Amino acid sequence: MEQFTYIAKNDKGDTVRSSVMADSRYEAMALLREQALTVIELARGVFPGHPAAGPDAAHLRSAAPRAPRHRFAPLARIRLADMAIFCRQLSITINAGVPLRDALETIAVDLDHPGLRLSIYRLIDLLHAGKTFSQALALQPRVFDTLMVSLVAAAEESGSLTQTLNQMAGYLERSERLRRKIASITAYPIFVAVFFVLVCGIMTFFILPKFQAIFSGFKAQLPLITRVVFGLNQFVLDHLALLLLAASAAIALLCLYRRTPAGRLQIDALKLQLPLWGTCLRKYITARVCRNLAIMIRGGVPVTSAMELIARVSANRVMERAVLSARERVMGGADIAASLAQEKVFPRLVVNMVGVGEQSGRLPEVLEKISDVYEDQVEGSILVATALFEPILICFFGGIVLVVVLAIYMPIFMMGTASTH
Repeated sequence: MEQFTYIAKNDKGDTVRSSVMADSRYEAMALLREQALTVIELARGVFPGHPAAGPDAAHLRSAAPRAPRHRFAPLARIRLADMAIFCRQLSITINAGVPLRDALETIAVDLDHPGLRLSIYRLIDLLHAGKTFSQALALQPRVFDTLMVSLVAAAEESGSLTQTLNQMAGYLERSERLRRKIASITAYPIFVAVFFVLVCGIMTFFILPKFQAIFSGFKAQLPLITRVVFGLNQFVLDHLALLLLAASAAIALLCLYRRTPAGRLQIDALKLQLPLWGTCLRKYITARVCRNLAIMIRGGVPVTSAMELIARVSANRVMERAVLSARERVMGGADIAASLAQEKVFPRLVVNMVGVGEQSGRLPEVLEKISDVYEDQVEGSILVATALFEPILICFFGGIVLVVVLAIYMPIFMMGTASTH
């Protein structure tokens, strides 16, 4: 028989660190399950960070084959889809009875994304050093956000890590689907706008100057529309460096102003007040807040702590202040619905539905329904806006092209008319 050391959670949520004698890893897992323990770490001998570990215990850690690290792994962008796959795989693997460290090593070996694979290897090293899973996640804030760290910390206390990871995977998958829908809907208008800017650049730097040189030799006065178009084009060519410098300075000042608390608040408030776009953004933020709050409450996070966390991940300072203000009232003993009702940023539907959820004791389910409704409305609003925006965009660009064409051909028409007389 061999000695296996382990870190586990009992049915009360307490951490248990001890060892067990068994013929194999699977027999050790079975013995621990019989004791109603949820295994977090299990290794032959003694692993680093365990109370029984000595100075020579490092060689006893399992040596899963690590895939070669990509040269630009730290720079690789981790998408929502990548993180959703990781959470789903980890949930399934742990639910199958595989210890957390072994599950991470198994996922990392087969993972295609170099940046996420490197982050998982760092998690494994931190777990070997005695850190808990939530502490290891918190040490990589660029990869694992505050929401995920808080949910995992609550799941470790309650012993519901599998369910929490499954919920997190579902949330990330829904967010990725919504992002893809928005990207596909707005792809055509963006393509038209970029193509128009490219055409305008070619006409400004190459076509109009040639026609201006040709018409400069005419003794007759050019039409008004031609003089205006050529004048504007010449102004742009003469002051191009100054215009670019002014635009760059304006963008830099705007970015610096946005980094200030007052600037960030005013810009975020302005976004919510924009016609059509502001309404769509308000619904999207509301859906995100409701979804995150539902996940955290279902994961065992207290309501006041959950409200503080979702305020920080709302990505809008106006919504953040509203959620924090409502949180203060909840801490003072007020109902969640009554606290939200005093903030104008929350629609009446949200307030009423939250009140129903509080009274029925099904607040997480109600919040998820609200999020579903508003996500559908966001998608519908974007579809309508795109349907209206496309013809407006085409008419606008077509009008500008028509003005340029008239400015070029009207002198030619005038010359042809004059020559016939």
